[in-house]
Amino acid sequence: MSKVARLFVHRLEQLARREARRNALRNGLLDVKAVEIGGHMIRRYTPVFDTSSLIGDREKDLAWVRRHFGDYLQPMAVSFEGASVPAGLRSASRRKSGSKTERLSDADHANRAYALSLIGQGGKSPLVSNIIAAIVLARTIERARVTLAAVTRAAAMPAPVIALHAPIIGFEQAIRRLIEVPGFVPGGDLKGLDGEYVYDDMTIAGDEGPGRTYVLLLGHLLRRVAGGNLQRRLLNALRRDYPVVAICEDTKGVPAEIAIAADINLIGGRLDYPFLVLMLEAIYGSNGRSALDRWTNAYDVHYLTIDDVVLAFRPGRSPAEVVAILASLTERNRIAARDGDSDDDESDGSSNGSKASKQKPGKASHDTPASGQDSSSGGWKRDKPSGAEVIQPEPWSEDGSPPSLAVETLPGYGKAKTWALDLKADLDDYRASILPWSDMSTKLLLSGPPGTGKTTFARALCNSLQVPLVVSSVSTWLQGAHLSDVLNRMTRTFAEARAAAPAILFIDEIDGIGKRQPAEREYADYWNSVVNKALELLDGAVKGEGLIVVGATNRPEQIDEALKRSGRLETQIGIPRPDTATLAEIFRHHLGEDLKLLVAAGQETNKERPAIAELPSDTGASLSQQAAPNGGSQ
Repeated sequence: MSKVARLFVHRLEQLARREARRNALRNGLLDVKAVEIGGHMIRRYTPVFDTSSLIGDREKDLAWVRRHFGDYLQPMAVSFEGASVPAGLRSASRRKSGSKTERLSDADHANRAYALSLIGQGGKSPLVSNIIAAIVLARTIERARVTLAAVTRAAAMPAPVIALHAPIIGFEQAIRRLIEVPGFVPGGDLKGLDGEYVYDDMTIAGDEGPGRTYVLLLGHLLRRVAGGNLQRRLLNALRRDYPVVAICEDTKGVPAEIAIAADINLIGGRLDYPFLVLMLEAIYGSNGRSALDRWTNAYDVHYLTIDDVVLAFRPGRSPAEVVAILASLTERNRIAARDGDSDDDESDGSSNGSKASKQKPGKASHDTPASGQDSSSGGWKRDKPSGAEVIQPEPWSEDGSPPSLAVETLPGYGKAKTWALDLKADLDDYRASILPWSDMSTKLLLSGPPGTGKTTFARALCNSLQVPLVVSSVSTWLQGAHLSDVLNRMTRTFAEARAAAPAILFIDEIDGIGKRQPAEREYADYWNSVVNKALELLDGAVKGEGLIVVGATNRPEQIDEALKRSGRLETQIGIPRPDTATLAEIFRHHLGEDLKLLVAAGQETNKERPAIAELPSDTGASLSQQAAPNGGSQ
């Protein structure tokens, strides 16, 4: 488990133990007095119950404490006349008056400390929803490359501005509950004042009760209040020294007014496979992650929501049962996202939520939201995945040899292979903080006839760089019923790739975007909007770190010149059909040891084998399929 995630989970467990001790004190199970140690005043708890029944076996003793004193560790335990009192507590009460002046031995101190630890552990465990939020927050901090010390300093400031954004359904409410857990955030317990109660630009309807009041701006409010109104509300809160926390799960992210003013601006990604590993370790210990060995679709974790994870991690379930439920929920969400494209995406985004007729190119509705928002509900619609496939890299062997499919082992490819090996070296320097991302060549346009191995090259690059590969195509984007659906799919594809960063985004059939058309041409508005969106996303990919973009095309002349300019797909490499020498290398690579057997069999039968030079029309991809064992393909 990562250091930040371990710290957050440990903090929640510590707070749960503290709450159990305080409940035991309120219900008469413990006694407390203030003592000074090293100039600090601390509470020293003493068990009132008889500890002689404890045998030293933690599991059995913990079960005994919960059986006899479980109700006394809850906040609502109320004693009344005639109620039964546990025997251990009754006998300890009779001895209590004569035990104040007795000197305790070291063994007695150890026994009472042991009993106190059982009281803390026997109370209510941290909520699963808070553990989920804590791990998501920890991964967001780590992804943003912000030190925990900087986050802690900002949280303890009199009136900080904190911005949190992650495209996860349920992120807003989960983080809100987490930061309002008493004691979790340094600087005093927080009491949220919903931004909805800022009922005009100059007035805040606050409740001056106990706790540290802060103004909470959730995603749906940030979409309705923008510009000058949002800035005035922000200043209004800061004039009163109220901390401001903006939490957003919308694809558009936190508004610029908040992001610029924020002392800490954290941007997270979707739920992923490492998140599940951390959750299983947090709930079941280091052995819990072994249940994920049966998880076959690790790249589909981003279909899960926080509510799905809460449903799966229920008390009493084994790790295997949790993983099975998560797999079922993932498959359900994946199918819902796939089947829902034809229905949910047809909403025109108007306030009445009415359906629009299918929109043809050239009849683009520019007032349709392009971010997956649902303005009718004030929230945002489930951000369905773009249809891209996420492929995880094959690990290298322990002796340092690459997988069977890697750039290092691929025959041919010429300049493309050189570019890939240079990128691998640059990526190592980037990870070592030697080379900035902006100095790397991370945008490539591959062109060549069909079957020359452009997709194979992308998969080999994934294995060589050891980063995820996000595979999409323009034809997948164009399956949307309306222009807004197409633009949404394009945006979500880049968002999913950035969430997995560092990662490779492979866009097949990129020539399908086409070229910008004169205004008088039919459907010009439609295609110009698609090209402009592609330019915008590529520019964003250049500015952001961690995203390698590889476009593939059979017709490079059909691509808009602006897409090939500096800073976009500026490196252009053609992959020609393989020559005789390259074909021989392809056979040798894919046949491996089988090549010797084939040669031996041919010599035994004295049959003349066809020369490689007689197969000039085949491409490298088709030959690799023929040469693959059992007729399989790569």
